[in-house]
Amino acid sequence: MDLVSAAWMTRSLGESVSAIHLDHDENLYAGGWNGSLRHWNSDGDLLWSSQLNDRITIISREGEYVFATAGLHITCLLATSGEIVWSVALEGSADSLVVFQQSLYAISSVYDIEHNDFLESAIWNFSFDGELHWVQKMDERPWVALEFENQLWFGLGRPKCGLIQLIDSEEQHHITTSADSPVTCGSTASSQILFGHSDGSVSDSRGKIISTEESSIDLLLALEKGYIAALENGNMVRRVGNETMWSSKGESVTVQAKGFALDGIATHWTGRWSGSEGVLQVRNCESGKVLASASCSRCESITATLNRVAVGYDNGDIRVWEAEMFSRRLDNQNEKEAPTKRNSALQDKLRALRDR
Repeated sequence: MDLVSAAWMTRSLGESVSAIHLDHDENLYAGGWNGSLRHWNSDGDLLWSSQLNDRITIISREGEYVFATAGLHITCLLATSGEIVWSVALEGSADSLVVFQQSLYAISSVYDIEHNDFLESAIWNFSFDGELHWVQKMDERPWVALEFENQLWFGLGRPKCGLIQLIDSEEQHHITTSADSPVTCGSTASSQILFGHSDGSVSDSRGKIISTEESSIDLLLALEKGYIAALENGNMVRRVGNETMWSSKGESVTVQAKGFALDGIATHWTGRWSGSEGVLQVRNCESGKVLASASCSRCESITATLNRVAVGYDNGDIRVWEAEMFSRRLDNQNEKEAPTKRNSALQDKLRALRDR
Protein backbone atom coordinates (compact mmCIF):
# COMPACT_ATOMS: atom_id res chain seq x y z
CA MET A 1 0.00 0.00 0.00
CA ASP A 2 1.20 3.48 -0.87
CA LEU A 3 1.61 5.44 2.35
CA VAL A 4 1.22 8.88 0.78
CA SER A 5 -2.27 8.12 -0.55
CA ALA A 6 -3.26 6.73 2.85
CA ALA A 7 -2.34 9.91 4.76
CA TRP A 8 -5.20 11.54 6.64
CA MET A 9 -3.64 15.00 6.43
CA THR A 10 -0.72 16.72 4.70
CA ARG A 11 0.53 20.15 5.73
CA SER A 12 3.64 22.27 5.13
CA LEU A 13 5.78 24.09 7.66
CA GLY A 14 7.50 26.18 4.99
CA GLU A 15 10.96 25.05 6.10
CA SER A 16 12.72 21.81 7.03
CA VAL A 17 10.94 20.14 9.94
CA SER A 18 13.18 19.50 12.96
CA ALA A 19 10.63 18.63 15.69
CA ILE A 20 7.05 17.41 15.79
CA HIS A 21 4.61 16.62 18.60
CA LEU A 22 1.09 15.20 18.96
CA ASP A 23 -0.55 15.81 22.32
CA HIS A 24 -3.19 13.62 23.99
CA ASP A 25 -5.99 15.49 22.20
CA GLU A 26 -4.39 14.93 18.76
CA ASN A 27 -3.33 18.58 18.46
CA LEU A 28 -0.25 18.86 16.24
CA TYR A 29 2.81 21.06 16.79
CA ALA A 30 5.72 21.31 14.36
CA GLY A 31 9.00 23.22 14.60
CA GLY A 32 11.59 23.97 11.94
CA TRP A 33 15.29 24.51 11.35
CA ASN A 34 14.79 28.27 11.12
CA GLY A 35 12.65 28.55 14.26
CA SER A 36 9.14 28.44 12.80
CA LEU A 37 6.59 26.88 15.17
CA ARG A 38 3.03 26.08 14.04
CA HIS A 39 0.00 24.54 15.72
CA TRP A 40 -2.87 22.68 14.05
CA ASN A 41 -5.89 21.40 15.96
CA SER A 42 -7.17 17.81 15.77
CA ASP A 43 -9.27 18.70 12.69
CA GLY A 44 -6.20 19.94 10.82
CA ASP A 45 -6.96 23.67 11.10
CA LEU A 46 -3.99 26.00 11.57
CA LEU A 47 -4.55 27.88 14.85
CA TRP A 48 -1.36 29.88 15.17
CA SER A 49 2.22 30.40 14.04
CA SER A 50 5.12 31.69 16.11
CA GLN A 51 8.76 32.47 15.41
CA LEU A 52 11.55 31.35 17.74
CA ASN A 53 15.17 32.41 17.44
CA ASP A 54 16.80 29.16 16.27
CA ARG A 55 16.29 25.55 15.25
CA ILE A 56 13.64 23.80 17.33
CA THR A 57 14.60 20.35 18.61
CA ILE A 58 12.03 19.46 21.29
CA ILE A 59 8.33 20.40 21.66
CA SER A 60 6.22 19.49 24.69
CA ARG A 61 2.67 20.43 25.71
CA GLU A 62 1.74 20.67 29.38
CA GLY A 63 -1.60 22.18 30.36
CA GLU A 64 -1.88 25.76 29.14
CA TYR A 65 1.74 25.92 27.99
CA VAL A 66 3.88 24.71 25.11
CA PHE A 67 7.59 24.34 25.84
CA ALA A 68 10.29 24.17 23.19
CA THR A 69 14.07 24.11 22.86
CA ALA A 70 15.46 26.50 20.24
CA GLY A 71 19.22 26.87 19.89
CA LEU A 72 20.51 28.04 23.28
CA HIS A 73 17.02 28.80 24.59
CA ILE A 74 14.20 27.17 26.48
CA THR A 75 10.98 28.91 25.45
CA CYS A 76 7.49 28.85 26.94
CA LEU A 77 4.45 29.76 24.82
CA LEU A 78 0.71 29.95 25.48
CA ALA A 79 -0.96 26.90 23.97
CA THR A 80 -4.03 28.91 22.96
CA SER A 81 -2.27 31.64 20.99
CA GLY A 82 1.43 30.84 20.51
CA GLU A 83 2.38 34.00 22.39
CA ILE A 84 5.85 33.75 23.94
CA VAL A 85 5.56 33.95 27.74
CA TRP A 86 9.27 33.69 28.55
CA SER A 87 12.56 32.51 27.03
CA VAL A 88 15.78 31.65 28.88
CA ALA A 89 19.24 31.13 27.36
CA LEU A 90 21.29 28.23 28.72
CA GLU A 91 25.08 27.96 28.81
CA GLY A 92 25.44 25.94 25.63
CA SER A 93 22.93 24.39 23.25
CA ALA A 94 19.56 23.33 24.67
CA ASP A 95 19.69 19.65 23.72
CA SER A 96 16.68 18.17 25.47
CA LEU A 97 13.68 19.03 27.62
CA VAL A 98 11.51 16.91 29.93
CA VAL A 99 8.42 17.93 31.90
CA PHE A 100 8.50 16.09 35.22
CA GLN A 101 6.50 16.69 38.43
CA GLN A 102 5.43 20.21 37.44
CA SER A 103 9.00 21.26 36.62
CA LEU A 104 11.12 21.58 33.50
CA TYR A 105 14.36 19.65 33.24
CA ALA A 106 16.64 20.81 30.45
CA ILE A 107 19.96 19.43 29.21
CA SER A 108 22.60 21.72 27.76
CA SER A 109 26.06 21.08 26.33
CA VAL A 110 29.04 23.11 25.18
CA TYR A 111 30.84 21.71 22.14
CA ASP A 112 34.43 22.59 21.30
CA ILE A 113 35.06 22.45 17.55
CA GLU A 114 38.85 22.55 17.97
CA HIS A 115 38.87 19.51 20.27
CA ASN A 116 35.91 17.84 18.51
CA ASP A 117 34.35 17.03 21.86
CA PHE A 118 31.91 18.28 24.49
CA LEU A 119 33.61 20.38 27.15
CA GLU A 120 30.81 20.73 29.68
CA SER A 121 27.17 19.74 30.10
CA ALA A 122 24.49 20.62 32.62
CA ILE A 123 21.07 19.64 33.91
CA TRP A 124 18.79 22.61 34.59
CA ASN A 125 15.58 22.72 36.62
CA PHE A 126 13.02 25.48 35.95
CA SER A 127 9.53 26.25 37.19
CA PHE A 128 6.77 26.71 34.61
CA ASP A 129 7.20 30.45 35.26
CA GLY A 130 10.80 30.32 34.01
CA GLU A 131 12.42 30.59 37.44
CA LEU A 132 15.68 28.65 37.74
CA HIS A 133 15.57 26.32 40.75
CA TRP A 134 19.00 24.76 40.32
CA VAL A 135 21.63 23.73 37.80
CA GLN A 136 24.18 20.94 38.03
CA LYS A 137 27.20 21.04 35.73
CA MET A 138 29.14 17.93 34.76
CA ASP A 139 31.83 16.67 32.41
CA GLU A 140 29.59 13.97 30.95
CA ARG A 141 26.89 14.78 28.44
CA PRO A 142 23.46 13.29 29.25
CA TRP A 143 22.43 11.91 25.85
CA VAL A 144 18.93 10.93 26.91
CA ALA A 145 16.43 11.91 29.62
CA LEU A 146 13.46 9.65 30.39
CA GLU A 147 10.67 9.41 32.94
CA PHE A 148 9.98 5.96 34.35
CA GLU A 149 8.07 4.83 37.44
CA ASN A 150 7.80 8.38 38.76
CA GLN A 151 11.53 8.99 38.54
CA LEU A 152 13.73 10.79 36.02
CA TRP A 153 16.66 8.99 34.41
CA PHE A 154 19.63 10.32 32.45
CA GLY A 155 21.99 8.24 30.28
CA LEU A 156 25.56 9.56 30.34
CA GLY A 157 28.47 9.76 27.94
CA ARG A 158 32.16 9.66 28.79
CA PRO A 159 34.09 9.86 31.01
CA LYS A 160 31.73 8.65 33.74
CA CYS A 161 29.14 6.82 31.59
CA GLY A 162 26.35 4.96 33.37
CA LEU A 163 23.02 6.36 34.53
CA ILE A 164 21.77 9.12 36.80
CA GLN A 165 18.58 8.40 38.71
CA LEU A 166 16.90 11.57 39.99
CA ILE A 167 15.20 10.50 43.20
CA ASP A 168 13.84 13.75 44.59
CA SER A 169 14.54 17.27 43.32
CA GLU A 170 18.35 17.54 43.38
CA GLU A 171 19.07 14.17 44.99
CA GLN A 172 20.81 11.97 42.43
CA HIS A 173 22.02 8.41 42.37
CA HIS A 174 24.68 7.28 39.89
CA ILE A 175 24.36 3.73 38.55
CA THR A 176 27.34 2.09 36.88
CA THR A 177 26.40 -0.06 33.90
CA SER A 178 28.04 -3.39 33.10
CA ALA A 179 28.80 -1.93 29.70
CA ASP A 180 31.71 0.49 30.11
CA SER A 181 30.42 2.41 27.13
CA PRO A 182 28.59 5.73 26.60
CA VAL A 183 24.79 5.69 26.56
CA THR A 184 23.60 6.83 23.11
CA CYS A 185 19.82 6.46 23.40
CA GLY A 186 17.02 5.09 25.54
CA SER A 187 13.33 4.30 25.65
CA THR A 188 10.54 3.35 28.04
CA ALA A 189 7.50 1.06 27.98
CA SER A 190 5.06 0.64 30.87
CA SER A 191 7.05 -2.35 32.11
CA GLN A 192 10.67 -1.36 31.49
CA ILE A 193 13.26 1.30 30.73
CA LEU A 194 16.17 0.43 28.44
CA PHE A 195 19.36 2.17 27.35
CA GLY A 196 21.42 1.66 24.19
CA HIS A 197 25.21 2.00 24.21
CA SER A 198 27.85 2.86 21.64
CA ASP A 199 29.34 -0.65 21.87
CA GLY A 200 25.99 -2.25 20.93
CA SER A 201 24.96 -3.19 24.47
CA VAL A 202 21.40 -2.78 25.75
CA SER A 203 21.13 -2.30 29.52
CA ASP A 204 18.27 -1.98 32.01
CA SER A 205 17.69 0.36 34.96
CA ARG A 206 20.04 -1.69 37.17
CA GLY A 207 22.84 -1.24 34.66
CA LYS A 208 22.71 -4.92 33.71
CA ILE A 209 23.38 -5.84 30.07
CA ILE A 210 20.39 -7.76 28.69
CA SER A 211 21.79 -8.25 25.18
CA THR A 212 24.49 -7.02 22.80
CA GLU A 213 24.05 -6.05 19.15
CA GLU A 214 26.64 -6.06 16.37
CA SER A 215 26.95 -2.29 16.08
CA SER A 216 26.44 0.93 18.02
CA ILE A 217 22.77 1.57 18.79
CA ASP A 218 21.44 4.77 17.22
CA LEU A 219 17.76 4.40 18.15
CA LEU A 220 16.05 2.17 20.68
CA LEU A 221 12.35 1.41 21.12
CA ALA A 222 11.37 -0.40 24.32
CA LEU A 223 8.29 -2.61 24.07
CA GLU A 224 6.31 -4.49 26.71
CA LYS A 225 8.45 -7.48 25.83
CA GLY A 226 11.87 -6.84 24.32
CA TYR A 227 12.82 -3.99 22.04
CA ILE A 228 13.53 -2.83 18.49
CA ALA A 229 17.01 -1.40 17.93
CA ALA A 230 18.23 0.59 14.94
CA LEU A 231 21.98 0.15 14.58
CA GLU A 232 24.67 2.41 13.20
CA ASN A 233 25.35 -0.03 10.35
CA GLY A 234 21.74 0.28 9.10
CA ASN A 235 20.49 -3.01 10.52
CA MET A 236 17.31 -3.10 12.56
CA VAL A 237 16.44 -5.94 14.95
CA ARG A 238 13.40 -6.93 17.01
CA ARG A 239 14.51 -8.94 20.02
CA VAL A 240 12.83 -10.61 22.99
CA GLY A 241 15.42 -11.87 25.43
CA ASN A 242 18.02 -13.74 23.41
CA GLU A 243 15.58 -14.53 20.60
CA THR A 244 15.57 -12.51 17.38
CA MET A 245 11.96 -12.12 16.23
CA TRP A 246 12.85 -10.36 12.97
CA SER A 247 15.53 -8.16 11.45
CA SER A 248 15.88 -5.80 8.50
CA LYS A 249 18.92 -4.50 6.65
CA GLY A 250 19.02 -1.22 4.79
CA GLU A 251 20.15 2.37 4.79
CA SER A 252 20.58 4.43 7.97
CA VAL A 253 17.50 4.69 10.15
CA THR A 254 16.65 8.33 10.96
CA VAL A 255 13.41 7.83 12.94
CA GLN A 256 11.40 5.00 14.44
CA ALA A 257 8.23 4.81 16.52
CA LYS A 258 5.56 2.48 17.80
CA GLY A 259 2.30 3.43 16.08
CA PHE A 260 -1.40 2.64 16.40
CA ALA A 261 -2.54 -0.97 16.57
CA LEU A 262 -4.11 -2.91 13.69
CA ASP A 263 -6.08 -6.02 14.70
CA GLY A 264 -4.66 -5.67 18.19
CA ILE A 265 -0.99 -5.56 17.14
CA ALA A 266 1.02 -2.35 17.18
CA THR A 267 2.57 -0.98 14.00
CA HIS A 268 6.23 -0.02 13.74
CA TRP A 269 7.18 3.04 11.67
CA THR A 270 10.68 3.51 10.28
CA GLY A 271 12.33 6.21 8.18
CA ARG A 272 15.55 5.40 6.31
CA TRP A 273 17.90 7.68 4.38
CA SER A 274 20.53 6.76 1.80
CA GLY A 275 22.02 10.23 1.48
CA SER A 276 19.89 11.08 -1.53
CA GLU A 277 16.68 9.08 -1.15
CA GLY A 278 14.38 8.34 1.76
CA VAL A 279 11.78 5.69 2.49
CA LEU A 280 9.11 5.39 5.17
CA GLN A 281 7.96 1.88 6.07
CA VAL A 282 5.20 0.53 8.30
CA ARG A 283 5.53 -2.97 9.72
CA ASN A 284 3.66 -5.37 11.90
CA CYS A 285 5.58 -4.84 15.13
CA GLU A 286 5.63 -8.54 16.05
CA SER A 287 6.21 -10.27 12.72
CA GLY A 288 8.17 -7.54 10.93
CA LYS A 289 5.97 -7.85 7.83
CA VAL A 290 5.97 -4.64 5.78
CA LEU A 291 2.39 -3.36 5.52
CA ALA A 292 3.04 -0.17 3.57
CA SER A 293 5.89 2.00 2.31
CA ALA A 294 6.61 5.17 0.37
CA SER A 295 9.59 6.96 -1.11
CA CYS A 296 10.02 10.34 0.50
CA SER A 297 12.30 13.15 1.57
CA ARG A 298 14.42 12.52 4.67
CA CYS A 299 12.26 11.76 7.72
CA GLU A 300 13.45 14.17 10.43
CA SER A 301 10.96 13.67 13.27
CA ILE A 302 8.12 11.34 14.25
CA THR A 303 5.43 11.35 16.94
CA ALA A 304 2.59 8.95 17.72
CA THR A 305 -0.53 8.54 19.86
CA LEU A 306 -2.97 5.66 20.15
CA ASN A 307 -4.84 6.81 17.04
CA ARG A 308 -2.41 8.84 14.92
CA VAL A 309 1.16 8.98 13.62
CA ALA A 310 2.77 12.17 12.32
CA VAL A 311 6.04 12.51 10.42
CA GLY A 312 7.98 15.67 9.61
CA TYR A 313 10.25 15.77 6.56
CA ASP A 314 13.34 17.64 5.44
CA ASN A 315 11.38 19.26 2.58
CA GLY A 316 8.97 20.87 5.05
CA ASP A 317 6.08 18.45 4.56
CA ILE A 318 4.13 17.05 7.49
CA ARG A 319 1.94 13.98 7.08
CA VAL A 320 -0.50 12.51 9.57
CA TRP A 321 -2.00 9.02 9.42
CA GLU A 322 -5.14 8.04 11.31
CA ALA A 323 -5.75 4.46 12.48
CA GLU A 324 -9.25 3.89 11.09
CA MET A 325 -8.50 5.38 7.69
CA PHE A 326 -5.18 3.51 7.46
CA SER A 327 -6.88 0.21 8.31
CA ARG A 328 -9.62 0.81 5.74
CA ARG A 329 -7.13 1.59 2.96
CA LEU A 330 -5.06 -1.47 3.87
CA ASP A 331 -8.15 -3.72 3.76
CA ASN A 332 -9.10 -2.29 0.36
CA GLN A 333 -5.60 -2.92 -0.94
CA ASN A 334 -5.68 -6.53 0.28
CA GLU A 335 -9.09 -7.07 -1.36
CA LYS A 336 -7.71 -5.81 -4.68
CA GLU A 337 -4.67 -8.07 -4.44
CA ALA A 338 -6.68 -11.20 -3.54
CA PRO A 339 -8.19 -11.79 -7.04
CA THR A 340 -4.77 -11.32 -8.61
CA LYS A 341 -3.31 -13.96 -6.33
CA ARG A 342 -6.19 -16.36 -7.07
CA ASN A 343 -5.77 -15.82 -10.83
CA SER A 344 -2.06 -16.44 -10.54
CA ALA A 345 -2.66 -19.69 -8.64
CA LEU A 346 -5.17 -20.83 -11.30
CA GLN A 347 -2.70 -20.04 -14.08
CA ASP A 348 -0.05 -22.09 -12.31
CA LYS A 349 -2.41 -25.08 -12.13
CA LEU A 350 -3.34 -24.81 -15.82
CA ARG A 351 0.32 -24.52 -16.77
CA ALA A 352 1.12 -27.63 -14.73
CA LEU A 353 -1.66 -29.61 -16.46
CA ARG A 354 -0.46 -28.45 -19.88
CA ASP A 355 3.10 -29.51 -19.18
CA ARG A 356 2.15 -33.05 -18.05
